[in-house]
Amino acid sequence: MHIFRIDGRVYFSDTDATGRASWKSIFDWAEHGRTEMLREAIPQCSQSDLAAEDGILTVIKSINCRKVSDAHLDDRILVETWMEKIQRFSCMIGQRISSCDSVVAEFSVKAAFIDSSTKHPVPIPDDFRKALEGEGL
Repeated sequence: MHIFRIDGRVYFSDTDATGRASWKSIFDWAEHGRTEMLREAIPQCSQSDLAAEDGILTVIKSINCRKVSDAHLDDRILVETWMEKIQRFSCMIGQRISSCDSVVAEFSVKAAFIDSSTKHPVPIPDDFRKALEGEGL
């Protein structure tokens, strides 16, 4: 299993009144990790290309998040993202956000693909499936 990593920092806009990273920011960082993982795995076809050319949207079916500790203003953060399971219509993605060598949050995300006009599930496109099943991830 390949773990895709992106680095960041906790900015003032990421914090709440106590100087700790807000839930919104934690979920944003997780989204950035998933998007960049897909961008690296499938550089020839971004999510916006898939929507515009094939009428297929990537949607989140469910997110389970467990917050473990806090990240604070100016802390470095690390977002780790990996594929756990790929099925015909959906995939499970694991994620971990860390700060100062402590886990901030862990995610288990179920993502799927839908037809943009009917909003019905469609099988994961073959090029996406091949890239996600490949050694790149």
